[in-house]
Amino acid sequence: MGRQLLPTANCQRPTQLVKRALLLFFVLLLASIALAVSFGATSLSWSAIFGGDETARTILFRIRLPRVLLGALVGATLAVAGVTFQTLLRNPLADPFILGVSGGAAAGAAAATAFGLAAYRGVVPAIAFAGACGATAAVFTLARRRDYVDPTRLLLSGLVLNAFFSAVILISFSLSKQSDLTAALRWMMGTLFGASWNDVTLLALLLLAVVAALAFIANDLRMLAFGEDDARSRGVNVERVKWIGFGASSIVTGAAVAVSGIIGFVGLLVPHLIRLIWRRDFRFLLPLSALGGATLVVLADLLARVAVSASELPIGAFTALLGVPFFLSLLRRSR
Repeated sequence: MGRQLLPTANCQRPTQLVKRALLLFFVLLLASIALAVSFGATSLSWSAIFGGDETARTILFRIRLPRVLLGALVGATLAVAGVTFQTLLRNPLADPFILGVSGGAAAGAAAATAFGLAAYRGVVPAIAFAGACGATAAVFTLARRRDYVDPTRLLLSGLVLNAFFSAVILISFSLSKQSDLTAALRWMMGTLFGASWNDVTLLALLLLAVVAALAFIANDLRMLAFGEDDARSRGVNVERVKWIGFGASSIVTGAAVAVSGIIGFVGLLVPHLIRLIWRRDFRFLLPLSALGGATLVVLADLLARVAVSASELPIGAFTALLGVPFFLSLLRRSR
C-alpha cells in the first residue's frame, strides 16, 4: 500500500513546485511592468490616470505601456529561443544570436540605412526580419548533410555567417549619412523607442504560435536533451524535431530583433538561471524561461530610461553587464 502511494506523492511534488514557481515569476513580471510604466522621463501618477488626466493617459497608453509590453514579449521570445537552441544543440553556450540570426537582421538594417530607406517608417524592421530569415535558411543549408542537420556544422556556419554579416555592416555604415548612422547604431545596441501596439500584437501572435509548436514537441525535446541516439531509440523523429525547433525559434527571434534591435545574452542568461531549479526538463523550462526573460528585459529597459536623466542608454548594455560575466563563468566551467 505504501509503495503505491510513494510514486503518486513524488509526482505531485514537482507539479506543486512548478505551479508555485510559475506563480512567483508571474507576480514578479506584473510587478516589473507596474514599476516600468510608472517611471521614466515623466513620472506617472496612478491617481491622475484614474482621475481622467488626458496627458497622463496618453503617456501611459500610447507611449509607455506598448513599450513595456513589447519589452516583455521580446524578453520572452529571446529566452524561449535560447532554451530551445541549448536543448537542441546540447550546448550550454548556445544563444539565439550564435546561429547568425541577429547578424542577418543587423546586416539587413544596415544595408537599408545605407540606401536611405530609414526615412520610411517600418522599412528597416521589415528588411531586418527578412535578413534574419535569410540567415536562418543559409545556416541550415550549410549545416545540412544529406538528410541530417549536423549541430557542430550548424554552430560553425553561424560563426562564419556572422563574420560575413559584420563585413556587410561595416561597409554599409561607411556609406551611410551621419544622421542615419546614429539611428542605425542606436537600433543595433537595442532599443524599444517608438514601440507601437501593432508591434506588440504581431510579436505576441508569433510568440504564441511558436510556444504552441514547441509545446507540441516538448516531450520529444525533453528526451533529445539526453542525446540523439537515446531519443531515436525511444521513437523520436530527431530531424523533424530539429526543423520545428530551430525554424520556429529562429523566425520569432528575427521578429524580436526587427522590432527592438539587438539585445544580447537574454537567451543565454535566463535559461541557465532557470536550470538551477529545474535542470533538464524542457516542459518546465519553457514557461519559466519565458516569464524570466520578460521580467529581465522590462527591468533592463527601465534602467535604460532612468539611469541617465539627459539621455536613454541602450538596453543591450545592461543585459551584457549581466551576461558577459555569466558567459565567462560558463566557459571556464566547461574547460
